[in-house]
Amino acid sequence: MMEDARAGLFEQVVVKDISRVARNTVDFLQSIRVLKAMGINVMFLTANMTSLGDSEFILTIFGAMAQEESGNLSKRVKWGKKINAQKGRVPQRIYGYDRIDNFTLQINPAEAEVVRKIFRLYLGEGMGCRAVSLALNEDGVKTKFGCAWNPRGVRRVLANPIYCGHYVNNKYEVEDFLTGRQVRLPAEQHCHHDRPGWAIVSEEEFRRVQLQMAERGRRKAPEGSAPDSRYSARHPLSTLIKCAHCGRSFCRRKYTYVNTRAYWVCSTNSQYTAQRCDNRVKIEENELLAEIRDYFERIIPNQERFAGEILKELEKRRPDMRDRAGAEEAGKKRGRLLAKRSRCQEMYANGAMTMAELKVKTEQIAGELAALEDGLTRCAGQEDGGAEEEYLREIRGFLRLETAANPELRRIIDHIAVSRDGTVRIVLKKLGGGDPGLNFPSSCSW
Repeated sequence: MMEDARAGLFEQVVVKDISRVARNTVDFLQSIRVLKAMGINVMFLTANMTSLGDSEFILTIFGAMAQEESGNLSKRVKWGKKINAQKGRVPQRIYGYDRIDNFTLQINPAEAEVVRKIFRLYLGEGMGCRAVSLALNEDGVKTKFGCAWNPRGVRRVLANPIYCGHYVNNKYEVEDFLTGRQVRLPAEQHCHHDRPGWAIVSEEEFRRVQLQMAERGRRKAPEGSAPDSRYSARHPLSTLIKCAHCGRSFCRRKYTYVNTRAYWVCSTNSQYTAQRCDNRVKIEENELLAEIRDYFERIIPNQERFAGEILKELEKRRPDMRDRAGAEEAGKKRGRLLAKRSRCQEMYANGAMTMAELKVKTEQIAGELAALEDGLTRCAGQEDGGAEEEYLREIRGFLRLETAANPELRRIIDHIAVSRDGTVRIVLKKLGGGDPGLNFPSSCSW
């Protein structure tokens, strides 16, 4: 309206009430003064007033009354939202679910599979949020609004407990109705609702993802040094090589003349030269990987025996389901468990079962399903005669760093500290859990 007024498209504005122009006294008066300066009259029908003929004092009083009405409306809306949050009101749209009514969601099978894929890529394959979003976009997967995925959307999925059956709302509210600014409420004011029937991933998998996110966000650095940059798993050694002086990770550089060589340099020194960090050491990637490979060979002289012991240990920990009949019986049992879970959800929807009873039943069924899935996977591997040999080849390839990716190296290497004098110190993690042959020294240097 103000743009049309400046363009001279009308000579007068007729409105029903002052509140239809604005509910902010300051904005109202400023708009009226701009229109009066251009000779445009504003007529208010309910108050029988005009901006050109009546006192600005009267207009101010009515404008303040409109603002107070807006404030009271805001209080009523906030109170209503709080009551609905306590009852478990669900949002209009949330990925992985279809909204049935104000308080009920139904799992969308296609979107639920994408959610499981996001958790699997992040936790199982060690991808970051950006890498996961790129993978989804390459597969043509769209968000609930039909848009491309971005790292923020992936992180929101990973951090939302609704996907493990625990819904939390009343986390935000409008602080000031005049500005519309939202603030995050403290945790004690959040409303928690157990909805085991809405679970897409297990609670254990969700917990492991939260621990992984916290671990990646901790930004490790040597003692007494500055915080590190963000997590990355793009290359095998990404964010593993640390500067012993500024604490930031080394970044990877490539140089091609006759042959292509990859090397790592301090991020701070590369970006700001010696102003902030004078560590000019360049670590050749091939030399560093070769040193780690030689170190593995020194502490594991018989790698064939080492790989065999790992395979034997895995055989002991997996359920014995070698015969086809056992696999068929396990498949039938899986179908019965899924049907039982559906019946429990129907009983809860019909009021024949309480929320606490449903949660106990679904947790019990989820545990049995996880054990069966592990057994079926192992049985499928047994049917493939070359599965064990393939697994042994993967172990040998990892020990020679032929197939080692960033997530695998992170399980063994805590960090690699590089000093300005060229000293490289590899700090290994303390590996436990009874894994055979994994009693590595705490660190090595050269």
